[in-house]
Amino acid sequence: MVSVQASPITPEDRVFSTVELQALLARHSDGRASLMPVLALNGVHAEALDDPATRLSLSQWLGTLTGCCHDRQDPLLALRVGQQMHLTAYGMLGFTLLSSASLHEALDIANHFGLLANLKHQLHLQVEGEVAHLYLRENFALLGTEKYFSTLLESAKILTLLGDMLGHGFKAHALRLNLNAEPGDAQGISQALGVPVQVNCLDNCISFSSHYVDQPLPQCHAMTHQSCKALCSAQLRELSQRYDLCYQIQKMLLGSPSRIPPLPEVASRLHLSPRTLRRKLEAVGSSYNSILEDVRKKLAIRYLLDTPLTTEAISEKLSYSDAANFRHAFKRWTGTAPRAFRSQNREIHWSMPPAFTLPGANTGARVHAHA
Repeated sequence: MVSVQASPITPEDRVFSTVELQALLARHSDGRASLMPVLALNGVHAEALDDPATRLSLSQWLGTLTGCCHDRQDPLLALRVGQQMHLTAYGMLGFTLLSSASLHEALDIANHFGLLANLKHQLHLQVEGEVAHLYLRENFALLGTEKYFSTLLESAKILTLLGDMLGHGFKAHALRLNLNAEPGDAQGISQALGVPVQVNCLDNCISFSSHYVDQPLPQCHAMTHQSCKALCSAQLRELSQRYDLCYQIQKMLLGSPSRIPPLPEVASRLHLSPRTLRRKLEAVGSSYNSILEDVRKKLAIRYLLDTPLTTEAISEKLSYSDAANFRHAFKRWTGTAPRAFRSQNREIHWSMPPAFTLPGANTGARVHAHA
């Protein structure tokens, strides 16, 4: 079996928890109901967001984040979400980081278990005399608004986690961001973070006093650390097993050109009996039907928005017994009938407007989020 760490995780692989999406939706004053179209367009089941077992792909997460920022007309929404992501949001990994002996050890843990903290960057520490530089190096090649909002959120998140680990006296000296923006935009970001900020840099880097690097962390505790680390290893193994099998099945279903194959056919392709496949899926907290529903929803939205196929034709391609069953399922997923969903959302472009005015920035300063 190939582990998640060794696998080439793509933006379509569902390996990220919903904790940041929950924080994002909590900041949306109109609640989840008004964001149903954004969630549906990105294949996110609103009713599954509170289930700890639910996993999102990077594309789903960034599509929803971009849609919410567009809806709110707020370029700093992503940053504010990052500021809310304290160690406690990441469960056992948060306690593992908090109880680490030193910042060096904590950063090694964060990189090793990065998926458990939804990290989209590798963290690299360099010390130059009295200044330490923490580089955030991208794991994914993002562009445009997705890169812009992801970088803001991740930078704010890492600053928040550093503050939690190093204590309330921690304050960064400077933040460099690899964002395509006007120099005046840095003022609004700086005011929100309380840190001097530069944009249009070649890298993402947080600079702070090097005396934090080797001193023991305030909450270090060897026994707690080892216990929590062992539980994180178990969580990562479970995620690896779930990812590998569910990913294979999802890829098989999505790649079927004319019809979705039934469970016995999927099991045969995997060289398993149907009973064994059911048992293996049950062991990782999943089922063929739950994977099938995710695939049907994703394909249904794709067909409605990107093709002229009728409801009846889509129903047949998704292997429903009749169109009425498909319409009922689609309304349960999105709260809208298929034809109404197509007419309401087909022409929507969920990208950030060409420019936003940043709160606190100089008059005329704008955020430009190009590729």
